[in-house]
Amino acid sequence: MKLLKNGLIIVIVMIVFLVLIGLEQVIIEMYLNENDLIQETKNTIELGVISKSNSKDVRIADNNVYINNGGVYNISGILYNGAIYIDTADDVTLNFDGVTIVNESYSVIDNRKSAKIIINLEKNSNNILSDGTTSTSAIKSVGDIFLEGEGSMLIYGNSGNGITTSTGNLVINGNYLYIIAKGAAFDIADEFLINSGVVLGLGNGGMQPTSNLSKQNTLLFNFDSEFKEDTNFSLRNFKEENMINFVGIRDFKTLTLSLPSLEMGRYQLYQNIMCNSKIKNGIYQDCVTSTGDLINISITDTYIVNSKWNWYGAMDIIINYIPEITT
Repeated sequence: MKLLKNGLIIVIVMIVFLVLIGLEQVIIEMYLNENDLIQETKNTIELGVISKSNSKDVRIADNNVYINNGGVYNISGILYNGAIYIDTADDVTLNFDGVTIVNESYSVIDNRKSAKIIINLEKNSNNILSDGTTSTSAIKSVGDIFLEGEGSMLIYGNSGNGITTSTGNLVINGNYLYIIAKGAAFDIADEFLINSGVVLGLGNGGMQPTSNLSKQNTLLFNFDSEFKEDTNFSLRNFKEENMINFVGIRDFKTLTLSLPSLEMGRYQLYQNIMCNSKIKNGIYQDCVTSTGDLINISITDTYIVNSKWNWYGAMDIIINYIPEITT
């Protein structure tokens, strides 16, 4: 009798154990399914002839995209004669993965309320922004702008500036950024930091010195005369090594140039170089050249990098100069 009782207890224990295992498996499957659901419900915005979004915090009207709450939004596609408006006081992250926005009249990204927007360029993505005839800036923001990621972006400021903040900072961390603006490439109310990445800002208006808080060196040029569209350029160090080769997509007179390899030392800038390699957003990818004409500014053809920002040419077009910053 005692043996039968012990056997019954063992059977009950085994049944309970098997039930618990089953419950554990059910709980695991529920957890995985819940995670899958979370993955599936990320905020997405697909730009197009009829743009669409899966987020209740996004409103699409009159071909424009309105973001009404903070968070992360994954954006892709092409938008013609529309814009992205940030209408929330919360921080917003825009993950760009192959985004093209062209607006014939207005700005293409307008942060009207947010304290901070992060524009993250997904790895290997190519993104293009082009504003219109009545725009003051292709990207404008009342708060901070952070440009991040491992992709590239080409910005056309067709009427005014490339990037403008009215009460905020601009911080660039990585990516390939090429701006061509009718006005200033950058017009930043507070600090302008370049910490990493390849940055080219071509303009015709005021120029913005970067902050000494920047982790990367920058050259700023106000040339004696305007360069015409489709002119090819090469920046070289005194070892005759090509630092970067690029083309002026449109006419320009000012240049902001920052590279990870721009170390302390002396450099020269050449025009009319010959290069047959691939070009991406105005930058030649694998161009090796020793040809070209040396560019002089006033009486010098040599540009020394000995500070976080280094200015060559007349300084009468400087904007938002912070007196405590000195070269």
